[in-house]
Amino acid sequence: MVDNKYGNIDELIAEPAKKPLSKAEADKPARRRRPVPALAALTGEDAPISTTQKLRAEKEVIEKELKDTTEQFEKEKSSLLEDIEKAKAGGKEGSPIVLTMPVTKQDVKFELKRIDPTLIDVSPENERIQEFLDEISLGDILPSVKKHGQQKPGTVRPKEGGRFELIEGSRRLASVKLAGKKYLALVGNVPEADVRELGVIENKHQDVSPYEKSIAFKRMIEAGEFDSWRQLGAAKGISDSHILRYKACVNLDKLFVRILPSPSSMPLSYGETIGKLLKKEEKALIKQAKELLKNRENSLVNNGEALDTEDILKTLKSSVRTKTEAPKTWKPVTYKSADGKSSLKHAVTNKGATKFELVGVSDKDVESVLQYLTKTLGLDSKK
Repeated sequence: MVDNKYGNIDELIAEPAKKPLSKAEADKPARRRRPVPALAALTGEDAPISTTQKLRAEKEVIEKELKDTTEQFEKEKSSLLEDIEKAKAGGKEGSPIVLTMPVTKQDVKFELKRIDPTLIDVSPENERIQEFLDEISLGDILPSVKKHGQQKPGTVRPKEGGRFELIEGSRRLASVKLAGKKYLALVGNVPEADVRELGVIENKHQDVSPYEKSIAFKRMIEAGEFDSWRQLGAAKGISDSHILRYKACVNLDKLFVRILPSPSSMPLSYGETIGKLLKKEEKALIKQAKELLKNRENSLVNNGEALDTEDILKTLKSSVRTKTEAPKTWKPVTYKSADGKSSLKHAVTNKGATKFELVGVSDKDVESVLQYLTKTLGLDSKK
């Protein structure tokens, strides 16, 4: 037994006597301690998993399943189309094929047909803004469509009145319209739940612009699919900084989208950049953008080459950096009559406005001065 200033050490380290438990305490189930991650590693217990982690894991599983199913749909479609090509010597219309839908998993029968493009309406679920599709933005596929025709079919579903709803293939649709040809399409009764997912397939080959995505995101929020931009970003795996850039793109005037060679060439930071330039010198920037749009339209007419996105941004930034020459200001000059009873003060403001100030002059003389000025300058009074 060893004593010190704290008392008997053997007594201090000895396990204290436990009080007997009451019947209620004895019957109460033991409370399981929530393991601390670091301690769990030592004790062999499982680390705690939060509700957020569980939801994230479930989301990842669902997204992977959807991705795998969509890829399988694309493979099936390509394979079956190749079979049609081989069996029908180049693919004749009316040949049925069956595809499994990526979301509903339903088997849908399709027929390969050529359709008058004026009978096709683009689905509202399609993120691509059709008015931006012209000869320049379609420069990667239009020449081939004009020369060889449409090689890869799009996907449509029938509507009332003999019309069709385009689900994927809107760039090909715009190209055949410009080329004056019919549209090659797989026609089938696609379930509503699969329409949006199939529309994404086209965008893998030529992604939609941040502007078009931002408009689609805004539509989802307004439809109540998400409560906020931040929630949408978390659900789609988009960082906070990137979701703010998409949000900035929503406010872009279409003028700044039209001046680009293609909406798809737009960088994600484009909306933020234009917003900052507008704050510096709005009038100069809009004037320059209108000139760029005019040059782009002229290149369409004259088969010229449009500026690339980098050159367009440089031109827009230069228009804001160029400082306008400040108007010259004059120090006020005062002219007085010989008797000093009347005077004329002449000045030019820092905005370039000329000012005359008359003192001690009769109304008749003021009227004479006004008549002289209006007649000399060819001005009419506006009341």
